[in-house]
Parts: sequence; C-alpha cells; structure tokens
Amino acid sequence: MTLTTPVRFLKGIGPSRSGCLERLGVQTVRDALLLVPRRYEDRRALLPIGRLRLGEFQTVAGRVKAVGAARTRRGVPYCEVMLEDGSGTLLARWYRQPYLTRTFRRGQPVILAGRVSPYPPREMVNPEHEIQEGADARYHTGRIVPIYPLTAGLTQRFLRRWVADLVREHAPRISDPLPPAVRERHRLLPLPQALQSLHLPDEMAEATAARHRLAFDEFFLFSLAILRQRAARTAEAGVAFQVPNALAERARALLPFRLTPAQARALEAIWNDMAQPRPMQRLLQGDVGCGKTIVAVLAALTAIGSGYQAAIMAPTEILAAQHAERARALAEPLGVPVVHLAGGITPSVRRQALDLLAGDSPCLVVGTHALLQPDVVFGRLGFVVVDEQHRFGVLQRAGLQKKATHPDVLVMTATPIPRSLALVLYGDLDLCVIDELPPGRRPVATLWVQEAERPRIEAELRARLAQGERGYVVCPVVEESAAELKAAVQTADAYRRGPLGGFGVGLVHGRLPTAEKAATIAAFREGQIRLLVATTVVEVGVDVPEATAMVIEHADRLGLAQLHQLRGRVGRADRPAVCFVVADREEITEEARARLEALMRESDGFALAEADLRLRGPGEFFGTRQSGLDGFALGDLTADLRLLEKARAEATAILAEVPALDGEWAGVRRAMEERWAARLGLAQVG
Repeated sequence: MTLTTPVRFLKGIGPSRSGCLERLGVQTVRDALLLVPRRYEDRRALLPIGRLRLGEFQTVAGRVKAVGAARTRRGVPYCEVMLEDGSGTLLARWYRQPYLTRTFRRGQPVILAGRVSPYPPREMVNPEHEIQEGADARYHTGRIVPIYPLTAGLTQRFLRRWVADLVREHAPRISDPLPPAVRERHRLLPLPQALQSLHLPDEMAEATAARHRLAFDEFFLFSLAILRQRAARTAEAGVAFQVPNALAERARALLPFRLTPAQARALEAIWNDMAQPRPMQRLLQGDVGCGKTIVAVLAALTAIGSGYQAAIMAPTEILAAQHAERARALAEPLGVPVVHLAGGITPSVRRQALDLLAGDSPCLVVGTHALLQPDVVFGRLGFVVVDEQHRFGVLQRAGLQKKATHPDVLVMTATPIPRSLALVLYGDLDLCVIDELPPGRRPVATLWVQEAERPRIEAELRARLAQGERGYVVCPVVEESAAELKAAVQTADAYRRGPLGGFGVGLVHGRLPTAEKAATIAAFREGQIRLLVATTVVEVGVDVPEATAMVIEHADRLGLAQLHQLRGRVGRADRPAVCFVVADREEITEEARARLEALMRESDGFALAEADLRLRGPGEFFGTRQSGLDGFALGDLTADLRLLEKARAEATAILAEVPALDGEWAGVRRAMEERWAARLGLAQVG
C-alpha cells in the first residue's frame, strides 16, 4: 500500500464506504491523511451536566432518560431528548429532524456538543450527537478527540478510528517537500509530525501547530501556481492601446456628471495597463452604486477608439439590457455602434449583429453567456469586461477570452471582496478599488421586522407609492423551483388584491420569458407599475432612481452580500429610502441572526464583506464554489490573512530565484502540480 493507493482497496472499505469517502474528497490514502477535523473535543475530563455554563459551547456525556417528537406552534417538527448523568438533566432539541427519534433509545450513552441556552433551564438546540457504544472506547474518550466532517453513510466513530490507524502506519513514511530552510524561517513542523499532531494531538497546541504547517503548505503551493500563471501571461504579446484617445475623451466630456476621484483613479490605472504591450488582467471592485459600470464603458470606448472591438459579458439578461441601454446613450452619439445580443432577438437581427462582429469594424457588444456560443465570432476583439464575474464559471470566462488573441480583460465584482479572498480568487489580477460613492447618496434606513409587524410595512409602502415612488418586494428563491416560484406568484396576487393593488403590481422571476421580463421592468421604471414583486433577479441590473422602498421576505435565507446588493437597489437618488428585512427572531438560526444584525449595523460594503466571510466561510461567500476556494482544507481565509501573505511573499521570492522550481525545489513543484495543475488549469483565466 502506498500514499496513492485508492481507499476502495483498503480493508473495511467497500464500494459503499468508498463512495461516501469520495463525497468528503477522500479518494487515496494521502487524501485520508489530509482530511481535516472540523474541531476537537477535550474528552480527558467532560463537565457534568450540573456544572454546564449557560450560553457557552460545551460537550457533555450522559444517558438518554426520555425521547419524544412534537411540533412548534407554527407546525415545525422536532425531536426532543432528555439527557441525565446523576448531576442533573439537559434537554436537547433538533428542529426539522423528527426522524432522530429512531436514533436514540432510553438508557443509551450519548455525547452531545452544542451551545447551552443562555437562560435556565439548561437546553441545547440542534447539538451534534455521538452514540457511545462499542469496544473501541480508547479512540473516542480519555484524550483530545478530532471531530471530522461527515456525510450520509459514515459515522464519527468509524472515521475517527480508521484515520487514526492510517496515520500511525503511514505518516512516518511521508517525505516533506519543503526544504529545511523554509521550515526554519517560518517555524513549521516537519510534515510527518504535522500529520500525527493533526489527528492524534496530546495537547491542543500540537493541533494548532499542525494546522499552521498544513495551511502554510496550501497557501504556498497555491501562490506558486498562481504566480507562475501570472508570469506566463506577462510574457505574452498583447495590444498597446492609444491611451487616452480622442473618442474616450469625448465620451468623458459628454457625461452629465463628473467622475468621483476614486473613479478617476481607477480609470487611470486601467488606462496605464491598456497602454502596455502585454495583456491586461485587472480586477475592478467597489461598493454597490459606486459607479463601476461607467468606468468599464469608458475603458471599452478607449479600445474602440484604437480601432478594436470591445465586449461586456453580464450574468443576467436584465443587467445586459441595462448595460446596453447605458452604453448606447453614451456611445451612439459618438458614432459607435452598440450590439446587444439578447436572448429574444429575431434571427435576422441576430444575423446582422453577427456579421458586424465578424468584420473588423470597431463596435461594442453586450450580452450574457450567449456571447460564448460558437457562432459568435469576433473579427478584432481587443477588450473584454466580465461583470459580476463570480456568477460565471472559470471555463465560461476562459471561453470569452479565447475568442481573441490575448485581449485586455477587466473583471468587475458586484460587492467588495475581502483582501484574503481577492488574493485567492483573483491572485493573478491587478486590483483597483472605487472606495467612495457619488455625491448625494444617502444611507438606506434598514429595519428588521417580524411577521406580526406587516401593517407597518404596508403603511410605509402606501405612503411612498402615493407620492409616485416605487417599491420592491423580494421573495428569495434558491433554485427557482416550482414551489418557490409559486410563493412569489402568491405574494404578487396578495398585493394585487390588497389596498396597494391600485398602484399597479408587477412580478418578475428567472423563468419568465425575456420579453415579458423586460416589459414588466420597463413599466416599473416608467411608473405604470409602482410595486415590483421579484425573486433575487433584481439583485443586479434594475436601476430605478424612483425606487425608495425594499421589502425582503425570509431575509434569513440570504447571505450578507446578497442582502447588501438588494438593499442597494433603493436609495439611488437623493430621496430617503428604507429597506425592511422580514424574519422572525425566534425561528431563525444563530448564524442568520448574526447576518441580519450585521446588516442593521453596517452600511459599508467592505465591512459587510468581511463580516460575511467570517460568518459563512469562503466556500459559501459567493453562493457557489470557485476555483481556489475548494482547495483550502486548512487555510482559513477569515483568520489566516497574515499567513497567506507570508506564503505569497515566500513564493514570490522563490520564483524570482528559481523560476523553474528545479533542484531542491523539484518536490515542491510536484506537490504544486498535483494539487493545483488540474484545478487551475494553469492557464490565463481571471
């Protein structure tokens, strides 16, 4: 057996268990050794129930005294267990998990880990549980115990014993790719010792040191891969645009407002890159409503003024239509054709647009992922803008870049991104930030209301709609399923039948035909409809200055970034605006409560981005896995920024000295390629 042996060939691991392990990312012996515990419990001495501290996360052992199932007043089912240990009793409750009544039985020894309620009597809500039965207690008690991530078909006790046996047998045989000088410089454990301490620590300090070493490895290998990628890009020949040129200056002069100093600085940085004879790869980020789009359009017009075509790719039809509308207002008076490749255009109009793009005439094209279709061919594409880019997969972004020979690429984000995530997701991009809002913008008053306070929402909406203002009601959906869309339709019908129906109520969601969606939004913008019920499709792309009220239903379902984006749909003029977030405090999770409290507290998008990262973790930050994020099992992007920066600095220094990573660095190069070559493609994808 070697480190690359598939786990399915190991004793005790059949096809069923190997499938379960694969869901945890464990396919080989090496993967198993690097399976990271979520946390540890010190089971050398557990507290008796009678000495549990209120309001703290603790672990307790006892026997099941009683098991039952019931429902809350709102009909939410739950399982309830009473635990006793001779010093007292503890009530544990699992909401929406009534099936757990089949797991527990009276007299059974159980370990529970969770937060004890802050007020008497002692209770835990949704604690982790572990049944304490069997002859292998030495793996599970009397020591510091690792708690691993689980999936259906695997138990904590099986995984803990299996990994411990593998570590004892294989960890001493692992070779360490890091040269001793690097380990000494950063005070890192040797790799075999780190693996032993990760899974079988005698003290918590050992587990901490192990995580530190393995997190450094992840960040270091990733930084090497991304920096080699960047070096390959800068060696390519790109377009040296004429910057600034007459077209760009005329466009800037036509604007009905002056760029803010932050916008001007960002545009200058982009222009400096465009003037270089190598492909630009730059990230432009800023808060909601800071004016990123106009900067991108001015940069695109700069490329067009140098005789090239430019493309803007947006994630939704709504946003693409808005970009096209704004671009036309600025570009067409200057004689620049703007092509909008929308989903609903007729075949003849589409053919005309494709013929224009296939030629070498300068123009601006705006579209969604439809720009990636094989029949979309560019004659002279030199500049690409990818907007709200986290909604596109890496391969989609690469697809647009491949439609030209090393074009300049500007990536824009919807909301600010914490520095650690920017280093990971966009480590090969240059960064510029628009860190101020246009003058006249007022903060949006954000109010958290309960279901019982709906009359307050209705009164506020009625007052605002009566003055000609507009309002949104957002019904969050996760997958645009039939049941979720039915809820949005029912909400719209209820408003139409109610006292606000006379103001005109519209509905938009992701499954509506493009033309119907566009017509509804146009009617909303013109005031024929004053209240728009929508799914989170309005999160990006709807810009209506008259909109001053936002109601977000089931706000606990959304992340902070989404909530902040939605709130940014109102208050886009000089009128005072309000955002109601609707969620019952008693029936939402602690995490959701923390998100909503942060939203009440903060209006600054950069501060909210950091809070969102802390609360939800990097894997969920964008609501979708990104290249890079799923490669960090130990590196904590919420807490390890300094370690990430140290690893990146070490990687930068090594590549400057040994760009080929040969000699004593050959082991590091192999480790980097094994971990990152397939995942990143080691290609120029922003």
